[in-house]
Amino acid sequence: ASCHTSPCRILDASINRKAPGLVRLPRAEEVTLQATARWDCMQERGSQLAWRFYAVASEHDVPDWSRPLRLPQPGPGGLGASTHIPKFSLPCGLYLVNFTLTVLPPDQDQAPLTKSDAIHVLVVMSPLKALLLGNAKETVRFSEGLVLNGTMSSDPDVGSLEDPLQGVQFSWYCTTNPGNYAGGHVAVTNKDVCRTEQTTLDWPWASGPLLTLSPETLKGDRSYHFRMVIRKGDRAAFSDKTVHVLQGTMPTAHISCIENCDGFLVISDRFSLSLNCTGCTSRDLYTWSILSPTGDEMMFDWVGQAVTRRDGAYLSIKAFAFTDFLEDRFWVSLQVAGWSGVTLDLRYSFVINHGPEVGECKINPAKGIAILTKFVIKCSNFKDKNIPLTYKVIVADLDGTSRINSVTENTLGAILYLGTRSTTPPTFLPVGQLVNRYKLKMYAQVYDSLGSFTQVTLYATVGAPTDRNPSQMVLSQLRNFTEGPTSLLSTLLQKQDWLSAGYLLYIVASILNNLKVDLTLQKSKDSLREHLVNQSFELPVSTLDEICQVVTAITKLTQKASEFTPVAQKRATVRLWEANQALQRCQRKDKCVHSDRIETMSTGIFMSLSNILKLLTPYEVFEDPFYVVESLADTIAATKVPGSGITALRTSNFNMYVEKVEKWDVTQAFRNKKQCPNCFHAALNASRDLGLPAQAPVSMMFCEFADDPFPWLSYLENTSAEVLGFRMTGTTDNGSVIEITPDVADVFLTRKHLTFATFNVMVGPSNEGARSSQMTTGGISFEVDSRSVKEVLLHIVTQVTVLFKVSVYAGSQVTPTDLVATFLVPHDTPPTANQSSLFDPTCTVKEARVVCLSPSLLQVIAQRSHSPKCHISVVLQAPRFVLQPTDQLVRIALFTVGCLDMYGIQNDWQEGTCALGEKTTWKMVHCVCRNVRRSRRQLSSIRLTNLRLHTRYVTAKVIVIPNPVDLQLKIIKNLHQNPVTLLAVLFIMFLYMALAFWALHRDEMDQFLWDHVVVLPDNDPYDSMCYLVTVFTGSRWGSGTRANVFVQLQGTENTSDVHCLSHPYFTTLYRGSINTFLLTTKSDLGDIHSIRVWHNNEGRAPSWYLSRIKVENLFSRQIWLFMCRKWLSVDTTLDVTFPATQPDQPLERKDFFLIDLSNRLEHNHMWFSIFSSVVAEPFNRLQRLSCCLAMLLSSLVCNIMFFNLNKKEQSGSREGRLMRSMMIGIESVIITIPVQLLITFFFTYSQKKPRVNPEEVAPQKHPLMSEEDNPWKERLDKWYAYEIERDRAVEAEKPISPSRAKPKAFGPTIKAKAPMTSKSNMSFTNNQDASLRAPSFRQDEHTERKLPIVLPWWCAYIAWFWVFAASAVSSFFIVFYGLTYGYDKSMEWLFASLCSFCQSVFLVQPCKIMLWSGARTNQLKYCKNLSWTSKYRYSEIKLPEAKMSPKEMAALHERIVSIQRSRMYQPLTEDEIRIFRRKKRIRRRALLFLSYLVTHFIFLALLLLLVALLRHSDTFYYNQSIRHQFSMDLAAVTKLEDIYAWLHNVFLPLLHNDLNPTFLLDTSSKILGLPLMRQVRAKPSPKRCLPAETFVQNGNSGEIRCHLEYGVDPEDREDYASFWNKVGQWSTDKENDGFIYKPPEKKWVYHSYGVLHTYGSGGYAFLFYPEQQTFNSTLRLQELQGESWLDEKTWAVILELTTFNADASLICSISVVFEVSLSGPVNSSLSVYSFSLADFNRKTSSEIYLYVAILIFFFAYIIDEGYVIKQERASYIRSVYNLLNFALKCLFTMLIMVFLRKHFLATDMIRFHLSNPEAFIPFHAVSQMDHTMRTILAFLLFLTILKTLRYSRFFYDVRLAQSAIQAALPGIFHMALVVSVYFFVYVAFGYLVFGQHEWNYSSMIHATQTVFSYCVSAFQNTEFSTNRVFGVLFLSSFMLVMICILINLFQAVILSAYEEMKQPVFEEPSEEVEAMAYLCGKLRVVFGFLTFRSKTTDHPDFCSSMLYGQPEKNSRQYLGLKTRNINGKKMVYLVL
Repeated sequence: ASCHTSPCRILDASINRKAPGLVRLPRAEEVTLQATARWDCMQERGSQLAWRFYAVASEHDVPDWSRPLRLPQPGPGGLGASTHIPKFSLPCGLYLVNFTLTVLPPDQDQAPLTKSDAIHVLVVMSPLKALLLGNAKETVRFSEGLVLNGTMSSDPDVGSLEDPLQGVQFSWYCTTNPGNYAGGHVAVTNKDVCRTEQTTLDWPWASGPLLTLSPETLKGDRSYHFRMVIRKGDRAAFSDKTVHVLQGTMPTAHISCIENCDGFLVISDRFSLSLNCTGCTSRDLYTWSILSPTGDEMMFDWVGQAVTRRDGAYLSIKAFAFTDFLEDRFWVSLQVAGWSGVTLDLRYSFVINHGPEVGECKINPAKGIAILTKFVIKCSNFKDKNIPLTYKVIVADLDGTSRINSVTENTLGAILYLGTRSTTPPTFLPVGQLVNRYKLKMYAQVYDSLGSFTQVTLYATVGAPTDRNPSQMVLSQLRNFTEGPTSLLSTLLQKQDWLSAGYLLYIVASILNNLKVDLTLQKSKDSLREHLVNQSFELPVSTLDEICQVVTAITKLTQKASEFTPVAQKRATVRLWEANQALQRCQRKDKCVHSDRIETMSTGIFMSLSNILKLLTPYEVFEDPFYVVESLADTIAATKVPGSGITALRTSNFNMYVEKVEKWDVTQAFRNKKQCPNCFHAALNASRDLGLPAQAPVSMMFCEFADDPFPWLSYLENTSAEVLGFRMTGTTDNGSVIEITPDVADVFLTRKHLTFATFNVMVGPSNEGARSSQMTTGGISFEVDSRSVKEVLLHIVTQVTVLFKVSVYAGSQVTPTDLVATFLVPHDTPPTANQSSLFDPTCTVKEARVVCLSPSLLQVIAQRSHSPKCHISVVLQAPRFVLQPTDQLVRIALFTVGCLDMYGIQNDWQEGTCALGEKTTWKMVHCVCRNVRRSRRQLSSIRLTNLRLHTRYVTAKVIVIPNPVDLQLKIIKNLHQNPVTLLAVLFIMFLYMALAFWALHRDEMDQFLWDHVVVLPDNDPYDSMCYLVTVFTGSRWGSGTRANVFVQLQGTENTSDVHCLSHPYFTTLYRGSINTFLLTTKSDLGDIHSIRVWHNNEGRAPSWYLSRIKVENLFSRQIWLFMCRKWLSVDTTLDVTFPATQPDQPLERKDFFLIDLSNRLEHNHMWFSIFSSVVAEPFNRLQRLSCCLAMLLSSLVCNIMFFNLNKKEQSGSREGRLMRSMMIGIESVIITIPVQLLITFFFTYSQKKPRVNPEEVAPQKHPLMSEEDNPWKERLDKWYAYEIERDRAVEAEKPISPSRAKPKAFGPTIKAKAPMTSKSNMSFTNNQDASLRAPSFRQDEHTERKLPIVLPWWCAYIAWFWVFAASAVSSFFIVFYGLTYGYDKSMEWLFASLCSFCQSVFLVQPCKIMLWSGARTNQLKYCKNLSWTSKYRYSEIKLPEAKMSPKEMAALHERIVSIQRSRMYQPLTEDEIRIFRRKKRIRRRALLFLSYLVTHFIFLALLLLLVALLRHSDTFYYNQSIRHQFSMDLAAVTKLEDIYAWLHNVFLPLLHNDLNPTFLLDTSSKILGLPLMRQVRAKPSPKRCLPAETFVQNGNSGEIRCHLEYGVDPEDREDYASFWNKVGQWSTDKENDGFIYKPPEKKWVYHSYGVLHTYGSGGYAFLFYPEQQTFNSTLRLQELQGESWLDEKTWAVILELTTFNADASLICSISVVFEVSLSGPVNSSLSVYSFSLADFNRKTSSEIYLYVAILIFFFAYIIDEGYVIKQERASYIRSVYNLLNFALKCLFTMLIMVFLRKHFLATDMIRFHLSNPEAFIPFHAVSQMDHTMRTILAFLLFLTILKTLRYSRFFYDVRLAQSAIQAALPGIFHMALVVSVYFFVYVAFGYLVFGQHEWNYSSMIHATQTVFSYCVSAFQNTEFSTNRVFGVLFLSSFMLVMICILINLFQAVILSAYEEMKQPVFEEPSEEVEAMAYLCGKLRVVFGFLTFRSKTTDHPDFCSSMLYGQPEKNSRQYLGLKTRNINGKKMVYLVL
């Protein structure tokens, strides 16, 4: 048998897995992988088990099998069935572990068997281990410390040789609520913190593994939860520990009284308490309360009535704070929550004593004169149980000159009387205040025996005695009162009547101050004033009343400081020192002394010191006032308790601030000082031993001086900051005071003289490359001495919030090699310098926008400059924020600062002891003064006499870097230069060159036109006589004509043929033209007596205004004049015959004025004359144009120079700058007038030709006059030859003058001398010059004439020189100045120049000409005084070049005769004129229709834009939002008590927003002013109740009371006390806490609309204060409710407030009205109305343009309507369209008026709100005005849209609809009457039957609304549940009668009228259709011209159907002759 072997096979080769998926292996752990390998193979050659590792990116990636990893430390078994992975052997990542089994078969030729398995292993970082040593919960004592140790925390992935905490970050957290650690997440921003210093749960005092808690760090008797969190990379771990701190020891404490400590509390004095506690800390919490006798807490206004905070260790309550408390025993409770966990409850009892009951005081007489009138003050009705009463009268005329903020009412004044009698003895009064018209204020204080007083204010008018007696007499009387042993003052002193003596000093000082200035009496006044000061030393100062008399007397004496001598100054200072020391003695002696009175008297001392400081001079050292200042500060500090705030004493030149705090709270002193121009902040080192406990009081004082307090010190000449002094003192336990020097004192000083502290810098866009074009660049250059300055500060002052890059260059060159430093300057953080090894950028000042050039940097620049005086250039770069260069956006302040200080008063200021602070800016200097021991040398410099002064004075020396050079000309080379002025000059020059060429051409044409006359083409060649006809066309608008004009001369001998005044080569008869025509006749016409003129009305503008005509016989030199002054048009007449006018005939002044004005405007106006029709020599167009150029450029240079002078006015408003520009324009025009006159004079009189003598133009008989049979051309040639020969003979006899030009003959031209002859009364001198006009006409021949002015010919060159010189110089300065201006300023200059040009052209010169013409018109003028021609010279008459043959002349004669006989030469017939008139009327109507249509739609668009501006959508949503907030629970208010509930639950939460005060809750709506709640109530009066008398028994009828009805019964308007008790007749200064009636607004009237009634703006007012806490309003409402503010007499309660939403720019007026109905329930209604105000800011110019456009339309509409009314007169009211227009214009006027009223009303209210923010602002008046405006706008828009139908009447269907309605109007009225009757029947039936049960019929209004809804088929609420049968009958009958019958009949009436009016409307002509047809024809012509289509005459059928409609085709009843009234006229027409 053979041996059989089985094949080899692998049974299993797999890795053992505990779970499917990858294996996670922390890097700090090790693992062993096991595999299972089984195979079946006999006699195998071998087997191998292999493990391989591959790094892969993800589980799906295939590794590179050829590159397995080698483990750093391969474990054993790498080739067996298991493998070991040591820890830290693999880095973190994903690995593929492959296990492979290989079996070698016995047969070598057989391939090895292989099988493998793989598993993914993810090596990850190990989690961190956080561990806190000790137990998780620990308990410690309050006085023990604790250390939380987290050093055992580690990172497992760190090797054993490395630090386990390497790279680990620790964070500590602490909270009192363990829930903040839930889920491993820390709620960092939670408020459950362990210490109050924490803002979050983060513990900021530890950052490492150890947290050390010192003893008493945590509050006792509380548990704290700490968490330590460690982080490394993205790994984190934490460990928690709970620490319980035990309660500390119990402190010993009690309440001590400081002020008002007697058994009874005097409410008129302050009440001050303090806590004396042994063992208390500064972290303890205090809560003061006031308890009632029963132990309940009393409501008290802690904010308004307490001086200190409620949570401090001290309590000080203001005087009169307990006025509302009863006289009973109360308790002050203090709850102390100690930091040790102990709670204390301490109490202090007091009994309140009120002042006497207020009575009445009167003064008799009420008016008088000082020292002449004696006054008596009598008080009565003052009652109190603590008698006797003491009366004190104070004369308080010192109030207002010195202010102190800690006293509510300053009653400083002299005591007039003090005693027990209620009537004062007769006494004098001081002079009243002049500013109050000598009104004098007095206080009468009535004290009870316990010290409480009640005060009444009195007023008297006391005049000065100098009003009656001379000053010398008054001064003598004063001396008699005070000087000598027998004087009144000496008598009072001997009697020891100290108060009366002090009062006498006060009166004399008052009168002395009111004496008029008289140099002769000055010495006597000075001596008397010194005497009074000396006499004040005789008065004792042992009591407060005596001190008061001394202080007020000195204060009154020092009021007029200018009359105070040095001796009196020193004596008064000493007396003030003594008075202040006396005050301090009173304080130390008696604790019950009144601190209010001491502070009041301190204001008098302070006022006197302020007046004395004004007298300090540089020539004398006077230090005494500063001792008094320190002593006064101690006095005020002694009256204060810690935490009572800042006491500020202010005068005009001196302020002092005092604050007392506890030592631990020193750093918070003066931190709450508002509006701090000069500030002082001090700090004390906690480790410094001052011998004071932490709770010791520390007083701090600082004073500021407006003027120099040490003028004798020379150093202060260089300072430019205010002087500030400060001092600190502390009080030890035994009451002694020690001086404290703060360790650090931050002093902020305001700089003075800031006018020149900054300068403007030109900035503009850069042009250095593409990237630089996006930058804005500017720069400056300056020079400093590096030896004398430490650091230079450069402050960039701008409102632009961009990042500036400041580059500093050494020298004046801005090159890259000179760059030394670069700073990045943000707008909100300090600048940062570039890192450079050249210099140290460290600098003290670190403020935004302030670049500090450090001393190191200055030294580097000095080294480069090789000189200590270094030149520095600074370049500013920023992202582009301007388009044009400007110097209005960026300013630079360049300065150096040094701080100066002085201990006490020394020889000079010390420099170096106070360093410059980091917050220094260009406005404020920050000095830091540290407590550094002074050297012996400095101590020796202090004089011994000054050692008593402990005040440290600080000021600053500020040096402004001189001569800042703007780098405009250097830097702006790289920018676009300001092109405005350069382009303006270039434009003017270019325009001048263009016009100059045009002027040269026109001058040549003018010469030709001037010398030539128009030979008419229709002159018959056989005619023999020649006439020159000169036609003067008027200068009115449209005076010229394009029609053919025909004339016919009518003489005594004959009448000429008709001639047409036209020529194919000349344009004639245009506006303002003077045309001369050569007209021929067959024979001499004789004396011409009239001329007939007409035209054929052809052409584009045929109407013609003919002014004058002159006819001249060419051969006889005889002229005839015709004054026409008439329009020739189809509207007037086309054919007129004008009679001849005598030369001596007077003219109407109006005609002469208009003719002369037109002539002068055309020839004398410099600008208009350039473009006139013909300008002749000697002043031609080019010369006039050049003169205008010189004038214009001169005006421009004057403008730009004025702009350079008015630099101070550049910062005004836009309107102010525009007005300034216009004024500059007027000034420039006036200045340039001499330039114009000079150049015009030289040009005019240097080229003037000799005038012709009168003899040359006299009428004469010509030798050729007898040849009348020859044709006119032959006669003209012979006449001209004769004239030439005569002139040659004359010239041969005379020497040739170079100024006379010889006449030349050229071609066949014939020249004729223009004769100006006259026969008898028809002759007239024809010369333009005034000397040859009418005055010379009557002169004798031998009369000598005035010689004219003729300058030499070379003067014209002088004029040209002036022109070019003025133009060149002006252009240079314009461009030069323009390059130094910014774009805005250049545009202002351009506007001013434009104004100047317009004023010169359209205002100055026309006014000058009008005034001159008006002056000439004043005298009687004749026809000969007019200018009938221009000059005497030869007229060249163009004739055909070739002579005509007889045949040609005959042919021409026949053609001319045929033309003159044709219809063309005949006047128009009446029918032709009527056709022309109709065409013109249609054209005019079409243009009017088009203009009206366009303006109507523009006006409609403007109204729609105005509607869009009102933003109805925004107001709707805003109203909905406000309504939703205020309507909450409003429906639940059904009785008066519910109003209080609604206010508490809804209104107050909305009103008081703790997060954002004065804003409504959860909105961005700010409350404007104070919300107002007012009550309207009935006046108490008996009312007869008829129901009670009728239905009730007589005995009970009086118990039923009927409510008073609003509007019927009178309203209550009296003032009441609480509980509606009437107020007494006495008056006090204090506010009455009762119910005060607020009268209705008179200035801002508005009404409140409720459901039942409309109420005015008056009522009993109650204000809410949104900025206060909710508690305040709740307390006040509770008091109001407790006092029965609402009762049965209440009619309505109205709550009103106004909000403003800045995001939407909407103001919302809110009104909530609660009305009490007669039936009992309260009706609530809410009114919310939002509106916006017109914004006239520059940014919203589009809105302004809209308002301007509307205003323009308004004036245009008013003028147009006025013109229509004037034209139509009585027929105006007959047109419905006119009435519609009138209503529209009236509404438009009302809209403008209401809009302006609203704007001014809102402006007044906003101004009032800004000045009185704590007042109710009745914006409801504005809202009602806005509502009125919107209503008017709605009606206006409605009428405007309705008016559109008027312009659509050209449509046939529209006309048909209007006519149908008009025809059916009677039927409509009849049907409407029937429908109204049935409608009222159903309304009345529904109201009567269903009214009691159905709401829809509960009133007539509701019933009307319901029935009307049925008419439009809106059937709702038709159940009729109470009576269904009547309901069904009601609805059925209504549908049958109203809907099925009446409404259908109504429609039938209109439809029948519509059918009947179709044919009449088709037949009736319509003006609108004709106008529209004309416009359509014009449009078709234009369209045909543009599309090259042939012209069509017929209208398209579609267009004709729309315009004219279609006739009735099937009916002939409309054909034939018809008669109808059309437009009010009876017309007969034929219908075909």
